[in-house]
Amino acid sequence: MSTRRDFLRVAFVGAAGLAVGAGAGYYIREGEVLSLRKRVDELLSKIGIELEDNLNIYNWTWYANLNLIEDFEKQHGLKLVYEFFEDLDTALSVIRAGQPVYDVAVISDNEAQELYQEGYLQEIDLDKIPNFEHVPEGFKGLEYDPDNTFSVIYSYGTTGLGYNSEVVDKPITKWEDIFDVDNPDSHIRRYAGKVTMMPDSGETLGAALIYLGYDPDSVNESELQEAADVLLAQKQYLYGYKSTEDYMDVLPVGTPYAISHAWNGDIAGAVYAADEYEVLIERYYEHLRYVVPEEGAIAWYDNFVIPANAVNINAAHAFINWFLDPVISAIHCITIKYPYPAGLKYTPTELKEDPMIFTPPEVWDRLFIGRPMTPEERALREQYWTMVMTG
Repeated sequence: MSTRRDFLRVAFVGAAGLAVGAGAGYYIREGEVLSLRKRVDELLSKIGIELEDNLNIYNWTWYANLNLIEDFEKQHGLKLVYEFFEDLDTALSVIRAGQPVYDVAVISDNEAQELYQEGYLQEIDLDKIPNFEHVPEGFKGLEYDPDNTFSVIYSYGTTGLGYNSEVVDKPITKWEDIFDVDNPDSHIRRYAGKVTMMPDSGETLGAALIYLGYDPDSVNESELQEAADVLLAQKQYLYGYKSTEDYMDVLPVGTPYAISHAWNGDIAGAVYAADEYEVLIERYYEHLRYVVPEEGAIAWYDNFVIPANAVNINAAHAFINWFLDPVISAIHCITIKYPYPAGLKYTPTELKEDPMIFTPPEVWDRLFIGRPMTPEERALREQYWTMVMTG
């Protein structure tokens, strides 16, 4: 039986070429894909890279076109292990523990800086990543890694609120809507039991701190206590703490919950009913909304990094270089509905102009970019997060 997952399933080079979003008038021709493969082969020959036999990748769920990943594996004769995580706290713990061993991971901005400073990441050789030239200048040399010593941009976005407008009859505009439990007309009260927050300490503590008018990276104990109190008061009105794979499935239906603390690209992925094998531009759920709250929100940059204990170094560089090809990055954007900067040249206008995917310039003024924290600062914040989780 044919399913949506089978529809327009991507083959890296198919007999009819690679057609993307035909309804939107957007195509990548077979010749371009063949040219890409040739350039990759020439690169490996030119700089004398001999790839190892294995490659182990650690990435967020719902963040790559798995058909293309599988083809990269077959193309280079690799045994590729591709594993997922659902929250950054877990990823950081795994990288610090050193087991299992990964050759490439995707880690957010200042957390990547912390891992490097602590000795958990190795330097990246940009000479082995010529496709880095396709990364727009605004995404190079960012504050957390001015010389791209240990990181290369993967994607970026914001953390706000998604909701089902068929269930939620009043637009959500502020964090106040889901945190003000004393107001019986607030969303958290009107939709009690139908709201979820992320099970991620940085994101959820950060949201509460922003609501209170504080720095989302605060390590001031009185401010952290206030944020914990806000989250504890909210907790009785929540459905629970839910991650990507949960809210992407539930929000289009609107039950058992209809409002979620969410990442922008996840809501876009739900709107377009995207999955990790499908290359399609078609809006399925017009009733889903995503908002960056008026008080502000956390912005983040996700990066390729190579852990210090990685063993398949050449394969890691080859994979990063392959991903940064503008054709490959554009296909990932069309598949996943997150922005991949290296693919802007080939990303269709429909997606470039969708504010859920590409953050509008006027929104950046109210976004917070995180700072690196010491292990002691993270441990302090973790105490307050544990207070919320166990309260």
